[in-house]
Amino acid sequence: MISILTLLLVAGMAAGTYLLVKNISIKQQIQSGRSQTSQVIKQKLEKVEEFKYYLDTGNKSIGEQMKQMDLVIIEPIEMQQMYINAAQESGTLVYGYINTMEGDKWNNELYRKFIEEDFYKDKNGDRIYFEEWDSYMMDMTSPHYQEVMLEEIQKQVVSKGLDGVFLDTVGNIDSFLPESEQTEQNEELVKFIKKIKQQNDMSVAQNWGFHTLMNYTAHYVDFIMWEDFSYRVVGKDEWSLEMMKELQKVRKKHGTQVMAVGFTDQEKSRELADKNGFKFVFNPAGSYYNEW
Repeated sequence: MISILTLLLVAGMAAGTYLLVKNISIKQQIQSGRSQTSQVIKQKLEKVEEFKYYLDTGNKSIGEQMKQMDLVIIEPIEMQQMYINAAQESGTLVYGYINTMEGDKWNNELYRKFIEEDFYKDKNGDRIYFEEWDSYMMDMTSPHYQEVMLEEIQKQVVSKGLDGVFLDTVGNIDSFLPESEQTEQNEELVKFIKKIKQQNDMSVAQNWGFHTLMNYTAHYVDFIMWEDFSYRVVGKDEWSLEMMKELQKVRKKHGTQVMAVGFTDQEKSRELADKNGFKFVFNPAGSYYNEW
């Protein structure tokens, strides 16, 4: 005869097995759902026709216009949550702006968290200061800096339910750092993006940094922005024309879309963007994005 104790043990083992299987099943469902969500975002980015890059607060009119867009890149510190929610409910993808390779002094709460090792130093040991933006070049090789920025993304992007994070100033690596230092910065940037993906399974986009994209981040980045995609600047420039070809290759291989922002020559710039399969928006204010 089987004792009561034996029956209880068998029942306990069966329950434990059931819970284990159930937990594995739930985990698989969550992972499958996330994967599907990421794929849906990539598909929606491919179909984007109307998008906007705007870094100030919203109002009723702007909120209504956001709902008409396929994609909006916003400053999550400034944009009110109700307009974010309403836009997403209308099918708009909303990405949150994060200044990645620069530390903005205006963002006091974040700036106070930086320590000396977070700031990039040139060969003389001096910081690089951008007077136009009142910001400093940051050092992606600093573990502390990466940790602070991951916390900022959690606070400003993830907790607000945004669809993705837009990493600005990635192009600073190519533009302002010695070639001998670019590899290490790019490799650390990839590690940083992987952490974003691992922690939040979130869509990632970047601004500029074509070399960085082609050689390091394309596998992880769903779209790249090309600012000042203006015909008089890029229409006949040999380097720009070559970059257009290379970005088409990246899109074909990785599905990375190109969001082009023109400052002048609206019609010719749009035609050139269409020719290359790039998404296009005209911003007559140039690199000033505080006007809708």
